[in-house]
Amino acid sequence: MKSLFSDIRWAKIQEPREGGVLDSFLFENEYGRLIYRYVKKKAGIVNGVQYYDIASYRGVAGPLIEQVSPGKEEGFVRAFNKKFDEYCADKKIIAEFAKIDPWNEYHRFIEKGCGAEYYGNFYCNFLDEDFYEKRYNRNATRAIRKAENGGVKVQIDMTGETINDFVRLYRNTENKYHTGDYYNFEYEDIKEYFDVFGKDAFLINAVLNGEVITAVLVVCGVDIVHYYLLGNNPEYFKLQCNSLLTYHAALYGQKLGKKVFDMGGGKPGGNIELFKMNFTGEAGVIKYYAIKKIRNKSVYDTLVMKKNEIKNEHFFPLYRG
Repeated sequence: MKSLFSDIRWAKIQEPREGGVLDSFLFENEYGRLIYRYVKKKAGIVNGVQYYDIASYRGVAGPLIEQVSPGKEEGFVRAFNKKFDEYCADKKIIAEFAKIDPWNEYHRFIEKGCGAEYYGNFYCNFLDEDFYEKRYNRNATRAIRKAENGGVKVQIDMTGETINDFVRLYRNTENKYHTGDYYNFEYEDIKEYFDVFGKDAFLINAVLNGEVITAVLVVCGVDIVHYYLLGNNPEYFKLQCNSLLTYHAALYGQKLGKKVFDMGGGKPGGNIELFKMNFTGEAGVIKYYAIKKIRNKSVYDTLVMKKNEIKNEHFFPLYRG
């Protein structure tokens, strides 16, 4: 199964926000082929030498096995690790952070072979079933009916003509969460998704009396519909428009022949997770894992010591915390 995150177009569109340069490592042998895309950033200078770290861009990626001979998976990952260790040493890469794509069919071999640890969850519906009947709980169905009974209509914009409405509404999200530049979007940023992804990007809008009151940017991969960015008008919060759009975006993905509807992530136990699980239940919780690897401990520790103040002791790499 292929998510949007394995698409090179997704990687390129994220690069300007990531504070580094998009790079990749290709590994091939007689048993298979692997591509690893990441953002390479300057970590610091130690003894006159410039060092770097690498990290996943927005979404998930990590080492992606594109093809491997059956029964050769573990040996293939070991061979990749050996070559990538040599590559990182040569390129002065001292730390690696990679969120592994849980929809890649070989992800478990990467998780095991690269020592990945549990990092978070995605919340999904499987579109080959009647997800409304099988997965939506009473809270979800009641919220959908509330929006419908309140006169809210659903509009799908495939051309981007309502981008200005989305940006206006997304300002409320930015203000609510006091987001920084990484999470802020202008008209040109959203238009780029339409320009790059064409029919695979669309806005799904909740409309009341001719006014767009909630809008969501949705972007599709080969098999997966990703419910990506949301903006709403807090004056209409009680109408539960997000619930209505969640349902209709999944329905539209089903109509397109996609396999999975991805609602995105959330902090385990947090309000966002609780909301999303109204639509997915436990069956729709997809765990994903991350590689956190120090590749040059001496230089890494030096950069940590040089840091004047570490605000987040749990951040990796720590010298960026």
